[in-house]
This record gives sequence, C-alpha cells and structure tokens, in this order.
Amino acid sequence: MNIALIEVRPQSNDYIAKEMAGGLGKRVRLGNNFWGQVLNKQLSSFFNAPPIILAQVAGVARQLNHPTKVYHTSRVEDVAPDTDLAVVLSSMVDYRNEVDFIKGLRAALPSLKVFVVGSFASAMPQFYEEAAHGIIQGDPETAIAQLLQQGTFVGNGASGKVFRYANPDDLNALPMVDWTPFIRNGAYAKRPFSRELGVSIQKSRGCSMTCNYCPYAAFYGKARQFDSAYTLKTIKYYYHEHKIRYFMFRDPNFGENRKDFRVFMDQIIKSGMKFSWSAEARLDTFKDADLLLMRDAGLRYLITGIESSNEALLKENLRKPYAKDDTFRKMDILQKAGVIVQGNYILGFPHETEQSVTDTIRYAMQLNSMFATFHIFTPQPGTQIFDSYKNRLLHARWEDFSYANLVWQHDTLSKEFLERTTSDAYAKYYFRPRWMVRHLGRLTRVLLK
Repeated sequence: MNIALIEVRPQSNDYIAKEMAGGLGKRVRLGNNFWGQVLNKQLSSFFNAPPIILAQVAGVARQLNHPTKVYHTSRVEDVAPDTDLAVVLSSMVDYRNEVDFIKGLRAALPSLKVFVVGSFASAMPQFYEEAAHGIIQGDPETAIAQLLQQGTFVGNGASGKVFRYANPDDLNALPMVDWTPFIRNGAYAKRPFSRELGVSIQKSRGCSMTCNYCPYAAFYGKARQFDSAYTLKTIKYYYHEHKIRYFMFRDPNFGENRKDFRVFMDQIIKSGMKFSWSAEARLDTFKDADLLLMRDAGLRYLITGIESSNEALLKENLRKPYAKDDTFRKMDILQKAGVIVQGNYILGFPHETEQSVTDTIRYAMQLNSMFATFHIFTPQPGTQIFDSYKNRLLHARWEDFSYANLVWQHDTLSKEFLERTTSDAYAKYYFRPRWMVRHLGRLTRVLLK
C-alpha cells in the first residue's frame, strides 16, 4: 500500500506551527507593530518542527514494509496518483484549508482513502467527517497498524467515521519514529536562530501536571516514559545513519521522571556522541547540578513555561507556580553555562487585572532570558477549562485561537487592552539596553555561524 503523509501548507502568510500547542496548532503572531513583525519573520526563517505524529505513522509503515511519501503542500496535484492511503494532519488554526484540500484530493483520486489524525480532529471530529473517510482519535500507531495489517479498523468500539484508540501504555513496544522520508524532502527540525538541522524525538508522552488550560494533558494523559535505552537507540540511529547532530525533544515536560532523567543524561555522556538538543521543561523539576549535567549532555536551548508572576492566578488554574528566587537562580545558572533559555508567559488569565499583566511583563524583563514569548489566555477545545468558557466565546472562528487574540468575554480586561499590550510586550522586551547588553553579542555570533 502506497501511503502519503500530508501536512497541508497554509494559504495565508502567517507562520503556522501545526503541531504546537498540544497538537492544536499555533498561528504565530509576535505582535502587530514593526518590531513584532521583524521577530515574526526571523522565527519563520529559523524555526521548523515537522510533525512527529506523521513520523510515528511512518515508523509503523516502515515496520510493515509499506512505502511512504511525505508532502507539505496545498496542491492536490502534488500527491502521487498511485497513492492508496493518505494520512492528513489536523490543526485548529488551519482546518478549513485542510478540509478543502481533503475534498479536492478525494475528487482527484476517487479510490484513495483519507484519514485524519491530530489533537484538533480528536477534539472536533465533526469538522472533518464530511471530507475524510475517518478520524483517528488519540495516538495513531495502533490504528494505522491495524488498518495496514487487516485492511480495516476492527474491535475499537468506533461509530461512524470516528475511531477512538486508547493511548499505548508501553511506548517501548512502538516502532521507532521514521524521519527518513522527511529527510529525503529536506524537512528537518530547526530551533529559533540556529542553522543546525535535526529531527524531533521524545523521551515521554503526556504530562502529569494538572493545568486546566493545557492541551497536552488533555489529549495525551499522564506522562508515560520511553526507556532510556529505547530513546538512546533512536538517537544513535539518526546520529550514525543520517549524521544528525541536533535533536528536538518534543516532550511536554522533559525530565518529569527525575530518576530516569539522570540515567538518561549519564547514558548520553558515556555514549561519546557529540550533539546538541533542546527541550521544554519546568525549571523546578531539576536541582542546580542537574542543569549543568544537562549542559554537559548537550542541552543548548530550554523552553520553560513561567506563565505569570501572579501565583494566585496560576493556582486558580491548577498550575503549580515557580518559586521566584529559585527561578532567578536557575535561569542564571543556565545562561552562564551557555544554554539559551526561552521563557513563555500568558497574559489575561481569568480575573486578571491590568496591573497583574504589567507585573508579568516586568517580571519577564527582570528574568531577562534571551527569548520570551507572550500569549493571551485562550480556552482551547478539549481542555478542562473549555466547557466553562465555550458560552463566553466572542465567535467560533477557530483560526483566531492563536494566543494573539482575545476570543472570549474577559471578566476584567478589554479586548483592546489585552491585544495591544501583548503585541507591545515584544518591543518592550527585546529593544531595551539590559537585554541587548546580555544577549545581543551572543545572538549575533549565532547568526553569523
């Protein structure tokens, strides 16, 4: 069976990362002013994360000896006419375009079977039911393996076109992600402001944190671990067979299992392989010495969700806040060790005030990481909090659920204030003497490599 793995290319000029935000997709808009547009252009040029969910499907197909081709296109005619099965990635921020593409693909290739995967299709399958033959809810490997081996989905309790599969408990029984068809197309993982070409991998899936607004826990459940030996085997394969020297860990919360984390770091160091990697993690997961261990194992870029300076707002939304003195110290350790840190912040939590928004932006400036992002609080479909806010949505244009727009009737803040303040935060953050003194020289060196 000839398989096409398709990420539909957006029609708009916005930069869209379709597998970010828990797989719902993120339309990246770093402010509407001049400096925000400059930063947005740079991010679009440097950052790329081909969808790991499609690489998971490719791994299943490879194990079962089915050839795959990967497409990032909006042109139906690009898909090979001998394709038997198409697996299309869904996203909240571009779903209309994806539905139109699927309809066009089926009209052009009537014998082709089209199935949709991803978090948005799992949360809102009704948007794809008319266009596709089926929607797979949850991790897709079990479903695709069953389809390729038996020719149909059976024994899964599915009704209509929606096929629900439980997330696999034993991740180590899954085939290795297959990035080969992506590499063949020149589709590599790249982090912001780096020219390193890599692939995405995982040490875990899911997240055991309880944040009520986070899509990762909602769609993937509590964290499940790949054994260190399994993940190291994957790294060794791409390191030796494809000369990959950068790995982007796509865990929602890297290192959550601390005992296993230290084993994994030691194994990387003892392997003798020299590569860099990035990850997303909570700073308070680690002791100070762990941060240097991660640096020694190749960590060069860490994303951490600081979210807000207001601990009460975070606790209201079931988010465990960072202790501020601990955050300042660990941020300083990482940056002095040569690790680039990106702090992520959310503005406009329920019951937030203009003063607390201003305080969070000021807190971000005090922490002064090389990179910072500012997002508007957005109740996303599928999350714990969504049902409480769906009757307060200002509209149902899912493309605007981009974290740059206020899409619900806020308790205390106006739409104009929150969107303007979030946009202006980028210029305030990056174009100030303290940031330039600490980071501009290093950033320039990175760009000139």
